[in-house]
Amino acid sequence: METKILWQYDSTFEQTGGGSSAEDKELILKNMLEFAKSVARPTTEIVMDFPNRAVGKHFAGYMRYNRALLAVEILERVKQAELDGFDAAFPGVCYGEFFLQDARQAVKIPVVGPAESAMVMAQLIGANFAVVTMATEDVHIQGPVYGHNVVEQNLRLLGWENRAIKNRPVRPFLPPLASLLIEAYKGKPDRLIEEFEKHALACVRDGADVVICGCMPYGTALSKVGYNEVANTGVPVVTPLPAMIKLAESLVDLRRSVGIAKSEAVISPYRSTPDEVLEDLATRGIGMPEVRKPDQALASAYDPTRSREIATH
Repeated sequence: METKILWQYDSTFEQTGGGSSAEDKELILKNMLEFAKSVARPTTEIVMDFPNRAVGKHFAGYMRYNRALLAVEILERVKQAELDGFDAAFPGVCYGEFFLQDARQAVKIPVVGPAESAMVMAQLIGANFAVVTMATEDVHIQGPVYGHNVVEQNLRLLGWENRAIKNRPVRPFLPPLASLLIEAYKGKPDRLIEEFEKHALACVRDGADVVICGCMPYGTALSKVGYNEVANTGVPVVTPLPAMIKLAESLVDLRRSVGIAKSEAVISPYRSTPDEVLEDLATRGIGMPEVRKPDQALASAYDPTRSREIATH
């Protein structure tokens, strides 16, 4: 049986790969999508979609106000995907996982995120994990004076502190991401690996027996070139995208085969929003109904065989 997964980006095509050229952005996204399809089962279709209503060219994804506005569009697109027959969804690409908990209340299909998926896998193959992730204003090495560490917040939210190393379980770094990704996807991954290993080896020295690359594009590039172990230490490297795909496929299978789905208990944080609440919101025009129209998720899907003009409208 076929499985359809919505891969909902939380930034625009133009914001992919920082200041890289449109050609390089295409290269990055094309390789990420190709790798996703190589990991997924042949019967799994993955559709990459971009927001185009709540963000503009100056969107700063690390700022909470911007994310609050973007959340409406992300959730609307996930809801539309369920109506369009999708079986699962990824509500955002950023390892900060800003929309996951909300999206689980919006739909009944399985919804998985990069951080939770990677940490689940890390705990299945090791005892103490660490995360090497991109430094932003949200994940800043200098600490609370400059910004909160949202990745550590998610770790604590899930209650997995005891499965992570005690000394700085999240190690932010700031490599020249776009240039390293482009080199790797063109067959020269040495600099990408070298930059990651500087920080991964420090995690190993502090007790990590699994290291997560907490960046979707960076991690995907590492996996695509076959990098899966830190410098011959025996310490595996977990990247978000393969973990998300396999977890989503498993949850879809469990729902189909034995009826296991998310909790609808009154006390559950994942309980679906009641129909009468949704109807009331729709009646009062609250939300972003203009993005919720038939086949919207498919109509705005990324397809590397088409031009950007077609693919983004």
